[in-house]
Amino acid sequence: MTALPTPPRPKRVLFVTDFYQEEVLDGIVDHAGPAGWELIANMRFHGKFPGETEADGILAVAIEDRVREWLEKWKGTPVVNIGAPYPGLEGPSVNTDYMEAARTGARHLMELGHTSFAFYSLTDFTESPAIFAAYQNELAKFNLTVTHANFAAVHGRDAIDVPRAERLRWLADQLLALKKPLAVMSDDDRRSLELIAACNMAGLRVPEDVSILGCENRSVECRMARVPLSSVDMNWRGVGRAAAALLERLMVGHPAETDQLQVPTRGVVARASTATFVTESEGITRSILHIRQHFPESMKMKDLAQMAGMTERSFRTEFKRLVGRSPRSEIQRARLASACSLLRDTDLKLDAIAMESGFGTAQKLCEVFAETLGTTPGGWRQKARQI
Repeated sequence: MTALPTPPRPKRVLFVTDFYQEEVLDGIVDHAGPAGWELIANMRFHGKFPGETEADGILAVAIEDRVREWLEKWKGTPVVNIGAPYPGLEGPSVNTDYMEAARTGARHLMELGHTSFAFYSLTDFTESPAIFAAYQNELAKFNLTVTHANFAAVHGRDAIDVPRAERLRWLADQLLALKKPLAVMSDDDRRSLELIAACNMAGLRVPEDVSILGCENRSVECRMARVPLSSVDMNWRGVGRAAAALLERLMVGHPAETDQLQVPTRGVVARASTATFVTESEGITRSILHIRQHFPESMKMKDLAQMAGMTERSFRTEFKRLVGRSPRSEIQRARLASACSLLRDTDLKLDAIAMESGFGTAQKLCEVFAETLGTTPGGWRQKARQI
C-alpha cells in the first residue's frame, strides 16, 4: 500500500507584544487564516513570552527592552516590528501614519469653520511631538495658528504620574483662557476623554464651545466618552495585515522593500464631539448642521432658506460665501462621505447604500462616483478594503 505523502508543515509564527491592540491581531489573522499559518498569540492573555523553541517568523510589538532582549536568541529568524521602530530591534517595521492623521485632523476641524485651534498632549514620548508639528504645519498653510497645551512642558517626564484631578484642573484653566469657539485635537483618545472632562469642569459645552477630536479611534475610549468622541481611525487592522504580508515575504526569502512601511489611516470618524459648524451667521449654521444630520432625506432649497431666515437667493449667496461651496454641493458631499463609509465598512448592496446615503438609486450613486471620484462604487470598495 502506497503511503500518503506527508502534508507540509504550516508556517509557525509567534506574536510577541508588550502593548496589545486587538485590531492589530485582527489584521494579522486576516492574513494568517488564508495563508494557513500556525499563529501563536497566547502572550496577549498573560504577558509571558511563547515557550516555543522553533518558529518561521515573528511579529513583535516592542515599547520596552524586554521584547528586544528576548528576541536576541532568535537571530536569523525573520522579524517584523509593528509600531514605531524600536532602538536595537532588527528587521523592518510597519506603523500607521501619524503625520497623515494630524493633517487629516486639522483639515476636519477647519472644515467646521473654526479659526481658534489648540492641541493637547500629556507626554513627549514616541510620536507626540511629530503629531503636533504636522498638525501645526497643516494649519499654517491657511495662516492659522495653534496653542499647544503641552503638559509635559510643565511637568517634564514625570507628567504621566501627575494625578488625573490635577491634570484636569490645569487643562480646564488652559481651555478657559483660549478664544471660543475652539477646536482641539489630542494625540490619543485617552487625552480626549480628559479634554471632555476638563470642559465639564470649566462649564464649557462640547461641541458648541469646544470641538474635540481624538486620535486612534479606540472603541473603549470612544464608547466611554460623555459626548460621543470623533477620532481619527489609525487603521491598526490594516497595519496588522501589512505586517503579516511583509513577514510572509521575508519567510520565503524575499527582502523587505523598505525598512519602515507606513499604512494610511482611514480618516476621521465623526461623532457628536465635532458636530458643529462655525460661521458669523446663525441661520447658515443652522442650515448646514441640518444638512449634515439629515442628508439622507429629501431637501428643498426653499425649506433650507426658510430655516436660515433668508430668501432663496440670499441663502444661496451667503451659504457659498461662508461655507465655500453651494448648498447642493454640501448635500452631495455629505451623501458621498456616507456612501464611501458604507462601501468600506459594510457588505450592503449598492441599492441599499444608495437609499441609506440619500442618493435614492444605485444608478444615481454610480453616476456621482463616476463624476466625482472617477471610479465605480465597486472599484472604490475594492481599493478601500486593501488599505
